[in-house]
Amino acid sequence: MPGAYVMINTLPGMEKAVLDRIAQIPGVVSVEGVYAEFDLIVRVNVPLGNTVDVVINEIRKIQGIKSTRTISAIDSERSSGVGMDHLGPPSD
Repeated sequence: MPGAYVMINTLPGMEKAVLDRIAQIPGVVSVEGVYAEFDLIVRVNVPLGNTVDVVINEIRKIQGIKSTRTISAIDSERSSGVGMDHLGPPSD
């Protein structure tokens, strides 16, 4: 499944509105606000035979986005972990 990560800088105060709009776009797996160089990170996956360009172009049309940077994923170099939930709360 072709995928990409899109890092987004929004206009000041537009983070939540942009996040909510992006979450409605088909092909968007997740969108998260972050404290970093970027305001949002979006994970995009599309069915095999399609390209992520269509989803990325939809994202770029959203009002309140200042800039984007896209990183394409390498399909053959992907694995899913079990996450942290199975470990329970951290111990001190």
